[in-house]
Amino acid sequence: MSWLNGPWRQVARLTHLPAVSQRRLWRGLILGWMLLLAAGWAVLSVLTRAEEKAVEEAGQTYVTVAPLAAEVMDYRQRRGLLESQPPLTAAEQVARSAGIGPERLRIQLSQGDAGGTNAQTLTLRAQALTLRELVDVLRGLKAEAGLTTISAHMAPAQGKGDRMDLDMVLSR
Repeated sequence: MSWLNGPWRQVARLTHLPAVSQRRLWRGLILGWMLLLAAGWAVLSVLTRAEEKAVEEAGQTYVTVAPLAAEVMDYRQRRGLLESQPPLTAAEQVARSAGIGPERLRIQLSQGDAGGTNAQTLTLRAQALTLRELVDVLRGLKAEAGLTTISAHMAPAQGKGDRMDLDMVLSR
């Protein structure tokens, strides 16, 4: 077979086949085309399902990470918010925003030597704190009020096994 005539000479020979052989040939070609299309559809279906799973996993990751990112952004916005206020007022506002009422909170201001500087020191005593309140107070005192911890002590609240008492000495 020469390239000049190409495969067309072979195709021309197919027209001289008996009718039964031509039908068989066409059925085979149609069946082969159908199988090729079905295989293409199956491959696309598998790839689509894999992409759907990837998108679903990304959505689950977003659902997990979005609240944490919002909390970090809120933390950054509140950073240093109360540093311009006196330490006593700032500590009281942090405790109030954490949900600790005056019946469970005692803050006393005293002049003292904190770390070699003549800074104001606070003594903070909070009673019967939940874990969430404890975390909010500790985070707020550092981030919002700009207070540093000189010493701290936590102990289980009497009669309440799931709550803690907090004693801290703070300075700015």
